[in-house]
Amino acid sequence: MAMAVSVKRKFFTWVDGALGQRIPKTTVAFHFNLYEGTDSVHVQLMGIESFDGGDEYWPGRKTFSTGEDIFEVPFESAGAKWPDWLEALKALVDEYIESGSRSDILRNSQGVGIGFVDGDMYLLWPKPAY
Repeated sequence: MAMAVSVKRKFFTWVDGALGQRIPKTTVAFHFNLYEGTDSVHVQLMGIESFDGGDEYWPGRKTFSTGEDIFEVPFESAGAKWPDWLEALKALVDEYIESGSRSDILRNSQGVGIGFVDGDMYLLWPKPAY
């Protein structure tokens, strides 16, 4: 399912704002937390102070977070079930890493991950060598 252009544009603006804040020097990587809301997938961005990009990727201790400033992707844009949501958000973050206006911050870090809180985590950057 392709993400609606308006959702993509708003997401890019939200990430731009998050990456535009003062990022602590101890931040070496980034992670997008996903949560299930009532009618949307909630996204939170955090910086992390350690990074192990192996097969068992798990975000390290956070250095900063967007906290309550979450981005919501409506289920009608994200898909019917959580596997669809995960794939849609992975694709959206991948697209930001490729072409977002502050994507250099992500690409210059040790890594970028994504996953549902208490679920499996996935490495998006650097691209896993499968």
